[in-house]
Amino acid sequence: MRALSAPSRAPRPWSRGAALALALFGCQRPAGDEAPTDAVATPPGAGAVASAPASASAGPPVAPLGEADDALVLLAGGDVNLGREAGQRILREPDYDPFEGLAALFGTADYRFVNLESQLSEQGGVTQDPLQRLKFTGPPGGGHTLARAGVELVSLANNHMWDYGKRAFFETLENLERAGVRYVGASATPGQQYEPVVVELKGRRISIFAVTQIWNQPPFHRHAAKDLIAWADFGKLEARLRQARQQSDLVLFSYHGGAEYVGQPMAFTRELVWAVMKTGVDAFIGHHPHVPQGIQFIGGRPVLFSLGNLVFAMHSQHPWTGTSFMARLRHERGRPLALEACPYTIVGHRPQLFQGKGKAAQERHFTQHLRLLSAGPGAPRFGEPGALSCLPVLPPG
Repeated sequence: MRALSAPSRAPRPWSRGAALALALFGCQRPAGDEAPTDAVATPPGAGAVASAPASASAGPPVAPLGEADDALVLLAGGDVNLGREAGQRILREPDYDPFEGLAALFGTADYRFVNLESQLSEQGGVTQDPLQRLKFTGPPGGGHTLARAGVELVSLANNHMWDYGKRAFFETLENLERAGVRYVGASATPGQQYEPVVVELKGRRISIFAVTQIWNQPPFHRHAAKDLIAWADFGKLEARLRQARQQSDLVLFSYHGGAEYVGQPMAFTRELVWAVMKTGVDAFIGHHPHVPQGIQFIGGRPVLFSLGNLVFAMHSQHPWTGTSFMARLRHERGRPLALEACPYTIVGHRPQLFQGKGKAAQERHFTQHLRLLSAGPGAPRFGEPGALSCLPVLPPG
C-alpha cells in the first residue's frame, strides 16, 4: 500500500461521468455466485502463510487493549444484506438471527454499527428480483432482526438504497424507526441526509457521518435520491465535520465506495480519506468492496478502507468475500482511540467467529493477510490475537 499523500488540489466535485463510472462497480454479482447455505468460508491459502515485510511489524510489542471502568467500546461492521436468502429466512422465521455467531463479540461493545446494504420493504414475499440478482430487499421485519441482534445504528448511504424505488426507501426508514434502530446517511427530509447522528454514551458525545460514492441508477446528481441520500461530496461535508469536531468527543466517518473484490483502495477513495481526516475525524470506516482492505493511520487515527462482508454470502470466485473483520474501537479518557480487528468467516450468509481445531491457523493467516494489505509507510503494528481472535492494531511506533 502506498503512503497516503496530500492531493495536489482540493477534492473535486464528482461529475456525471464519474458517477456513471463508479456505478459500474456496484455489486456486480453474476447469477449463482453465492456459496451454498451450509458452505463455510475458509481464508484462502491458510495452510501456507508468506512472510511479511519487516517494516510492517516494526516497533515495540503490542498488548491487547486494556480494560477501564469508563472505557467506551464501539463495534463497526461492513455490509449487511437482509435480502436474498437471508430475507427468505426472516420471512419464514421472524426470530431468525443471522448475527448469532457473533453474539459473544457483540456482547463486548456498548454500541454497534453496520452498513445496511438492502432496503427493508414489503414486496409480497420477494427478496430478490427474479430477473436481476443485483436488485434485492430485506423484508419489513428486518428492522427487528437488527434490533434483536443489538445493532443500534445503520448506514443507509449505499448503492442499493433505491433498488425497489422511492416507496421502498421510505418503508425502510419506517421499518427501522418502528424497530428502534437509528440510521445515518439518509433522511426523509430533503437536505438533512448530510447531518450526523449524535449519540450520547458514558458521558461522551459521538457524531457519526455516512456517505456513498457508488450508485446503481446513475447519474446520482439527476436522481430523485440526491436530496435524500448522502453522496461523498466533501464540499457539503467539510463544515459539518469541523463543527462536529468542535462539539464532540468522537467523530466517526462511514464511507461506501471503491471497487468490488479489490484488496486496495481506489485513488478517489484515498483523496476523500485525506480530505476527511484533515478535519480531525477520529476514524474512517469503509465498506462496499466486499473484501477486507488494509488499515492505515493518519495523525495517529485509523483509516479502515474496507470492512468487507458481514451478513452477505461470499462470491465463489473471490474467496476473501467470505472472511473479514469487525472494528472494535475503545475510547478511554485522555488516551488515543484504540483499535482491534476482530475476524470471522461466513457460513452461507452468517458470520461465525474463528473456532475449532483450525482456529490458530485461521488467526495466523488472517493476521498475515491484513498485515500485507496494510504494508507501507504509516502501516500499523499488530499484536497477538486475544479473546475472540481480536487483533490489536496500533499506529506505527
